Amino acid sequence: MRREIREETLEVSRRIYEYAELGSQEYRSSKLMAEHLSRHGFTVEMPYGGMDTAFKATCYRGGPTVGLLAEYDALPNGHSCGHNLIAAWALGTAVTLCEDFGISITVFGTPSEEGIGPYAGSKAILVEKNLIRDVDFVMGMHPDDRWAVGSVSLADLTIEAEFRGRSSHLLGPDYGINALAPAIETYIALNNLRSSISDLKRPVIGMIIKEGGKASNVIPDRSVMEIDLRSSKRTYLEDLYGKTREIIASISRMHSCEFTIRDVTPLYDEYISNETIDDMLEEELRSLGVDPVNIHRVNEPAMGSTDEANVSHVVPTGHIDVKIVQPSIPAHTDEFRMAADPDRAAEVLTIGIEAAAGAAAKIVRDRSLMKRMKNEFKEAIR
Repeated sequence: MRREIREETLEVSRRIYEYAELGSQEYRSSKLMAEHLSRHGFTVEMPYGGMDTAFKATCYRGGPTVGLLAEYDALPNGHSCGHNLIAAWALGTAVTLCEDFGISITVFGTPSEEGIGPYAGSKAILVEKNLIRDVDFVMGMHPDDRWAVGSVSLADLTIEAEFRGRSSHLLGPDYGINALAPAIETYIALNNLRSSISDLKRPVIGMIIKEGGKASNVIPDRSVMEIDLRSSKRTYLEDLYGKTREIIASISRMHSCEFTIRDVTPLYDEYISNETIDDMLEEELRSLGVDPVNIHRVNEPAMGSTDEANVSHVVPTGHIDVKIVQPSIPAHTDEFRMAADPDRAAEVLTIGIEAAAGAAAKIVRDRSLMKRMKNEFKEAIR
């Protein structure tokens, strides 16, 4: 990678790191990315998909087109998931492929991967609107506690349940309708439901009660739960979601409460990782002195969830993880945030950009690889 491109990507990453904008509020971060891509001759469409902080930036050079996924949202404790590095990786890889390799590139700027605000899970929104298109394959990147290629993830949906009753003084229970009681009983029922589902489906149910009343001597007329549902496949998750709705509805009726269920995030699919793309990423990383884990050769259970998985169902998708912390340090912590400082992560970010650019160029220039990649994708989505 040329020195001036490296310095530019690091500077962009620093500024996004300092902005630390929450999901759906990444106005400065997305504008900064769009401005830098425009300076390199990319045609930028922004807003994109009805989302103010989403964009599509294209450099057309003829032939196959490579898609890159850019993220730039932070968490309440800053860039503790390292999305400032993902943005820089997408910028550096895109400019390198366009200017140095003469390859057509589209960068999709995707807000709120962390699921905050109206643009939560924006990649799923773009897929639903058929706006991840006009690309032959896509690559994503994420900082991690190891070098790896490929990805596995659980299907995921976060919902909010609101229970509505009638307020009254604690000493007048006949008049009041307690809206907290169905929330508590739903919590217990869903906890029991989780234990009744086969472990092969990897059921995960996370719950919090966000609101449960205002005073202990007043019967609550409103309570709110947030429920995170996950499973190994979308079909299993949809079944779990159906059971969850039935539980909420039946318990609400039992307590004479009204209820509303709304989706906090779109439904995230399970990941379909393309082995051909990931093998090329592995090959490039090894040429740069890195020994990555290839998820296609290890039997690892899915742990997290991501809206990138939805993209993998509509276009061949490869993924690279770059190591910025030791295995004992999880994401979303202050330690991970400090490691995502681009001044500390500059070397691994450079390697990630060079590996992605090299792998993409190999695939684009080799018809047999392109054919293998596309055939693999067709088989996977059958």
